[in-house]
Amino acid sequence: MKETSRDLQQLQKLIDQSINRAGSFLRSSFEMPEKSLNAQQLVDYLQGMPTVVFSTVTSKGKPLTAPICALFYRGRFYIPTVAESLRAKHIKRQSAVSLSHYIGNDIAVIVHGYATAIPAQDERFTPLDKIHRKIMGTSTTSWGEGIFLEIEADRLYSFVRYPDRFR
Repeated sequence: MKETSRDLQQLQKLIDQSINRAGSFLRSSFEMPEKSLNAQQLVDYLQGMPTVVFSTVTSKGKPLTAPICALFYRGRFYIPTVAESLRAKHIKRQSAVSLSHYIGNDIAVIVHGYATAIPAQDERFTPLDKIHRKIMGTSTTSWGEGIFLEIEADRLYSFVRYPDRFR
């Protein structure tokens, strides 16, 4: 875990604001806040590289989704990819993204926000790539012009069927 106390505070603020902004149907179906993860629980759960469904928007305004592994580092999601990828090209034109991680009907994490590319020359790239190499055994730069897409979440929802398993 690399999160600072400030990272956890900011993440908890995002979670609380998201719950408060959620519509009545989402609040009811996700049983918020009783079955929502708090910041520390979310950080603990998202260790490693969970598989997510990552969604971008095409130039014609259509959604495009694909499964991919993600890093959760310092309270944010990062998508490892290459600058030549379709998802990176979409983000240059339209930065709006969504991301979902779920396991059946037992757990879900949903994020809506905006993405920006972090190229290898950026100082933020090195710690992300180090973690990626440790977990996956390879650098994103071995794929081509490796980048990470940083997700700036403006909404983050979670649901756990059995919250007592996350204490």
